[in-house]
Amino acid sequence: MDVLLKVVDTLGPWSWWVLGLLLAGIEVIAPGTFFIWFAVAAVVVGTAAMFVDLGWQAEAVAFVVLAVAAALAGRRFYGRGDGAVPEGGPLNDRLARQVGRTAVVEAAITGGTGSVRLDDTVWRADGPDLAAGTRVRIVGHVGGRLKVEPA
Repeated sequence: MDVLLKVVDTLGPWSWWVLGLLLAGIEVIAPGTFFIWFAVAAVVVGTAAMFVDLGWQAEAVAFVVLAVAAALAGRRFYGRGDGAVPEGGPLNDRLARQVGRTAVVEAAITGGTGSVRLDDTVWRADGPDLAAGTRVRIVGHVGGRLKVEPA
C-alpha cells in the first residue's frame, strides 16, 4: 500500500491519467462500454487536477461523481438495448428468422404435429391438421418447433 501511495504522490495529477489509461485498456480486453466511462472520468479529474490544486479527497469525490454521471450518460447514449430486431430478423435465432415466411407441408400435420419444408430444410411444425403439399405461413415458434397456419 505504501508503494501505491508513493507512486500516486510522485505522479500527482498524472496518476489519474494512468488510471484512465488502465481502465481504457481493461475496456479493450473486456469490452462492454462500461469501463470506458470510468476512464473518461479519471482523465477529466486528472486534467482538472493539473490546473486546480485539489486535495485527494476532492479528486476522489469528483471522480466518483463524474464516473456515475459518465456511466449514466453512456447508458442513455448507447442504451441497454431496446430489443429492436435487426433487419432480416434476429441474427442468431434461426427459428425467429422464419416467422412470416411461407413453407410447404412436407409430412402431413396430424394431431397438431408434422413437418414443413422451407428452402432446403425440413422443420418440425405444429398447427392445424393439413395435408402434405399445403402451403403454410409460419406464425411463431415454441421449443424448437415452428407454429404454422394455412397460407
